[in-house]
Amino acid sequence: MKTPPSELTERLLAVSDRLDGTDFDVTIDEVAKLADVPRATLYYYFSGKEDLIAFFLNAKFSLVRDAIATAAATEGTVSDRLARAMTAILHALSQHPPLCTELPIAVKRAGMMGDVMANADRVLMTPMRELLIEGRATGEFAIPDVDLAATALMGALSFVGMMHLTMTGELDAERVAEDLVPMLVNGLRTRD
Repeated sequence: MKTPPSELTERLLAVSDRLDGTDFDVTIDEVAKLADVPRATLYYYFSGKEDLIAFFLNAKFSLVRDAIATAAATEGTVSDRLARAMTAILHALSQHPPLCTELPIAVKRAGMMGDVMANADRVLMTPMRELLIEGRATGEFAIPDVDLAATALMGALSFVGMMHLTMTGELDAERVAEDLVPMLVNGLRTRD
């Protein structure tokens, strides 16, 4: 995949949320029509549908990465920063529902499991692991397995997000975070 110019990137990202409900099972022609760009332009930058799907997913992961990095870099205890990072993830899921409702199907269908999962690990799991490692080092968290804890946290956030989006059609990130995040953070804390 060649890096598309910013104008094309903006057009594609503007239509990406209109692909909700498709499991990203769209043709290059359909995306070209939605974005109002020549089909040949898309084929110049993307070798095929899988390339285009990877572009959409990586762009959405970048948005999540920025939100997590901002939350994790704020002042406060590790628990506070982890709570803000988890809330940021819920906000990203609410703003980009395909990340939890359609991503698994699209990745499996397109055969991109390795690339997409590596990017998800880098974008989502690494910042979580870093906070958990810091919390363990300061004595705030009692977790024997950082990878397992990070996976469990992401699993809980993703599954709750998916359930809300699937059952009600929306995810009120603040309300869900208010209930869910303290439960998750408190489960990590060191006990006296």
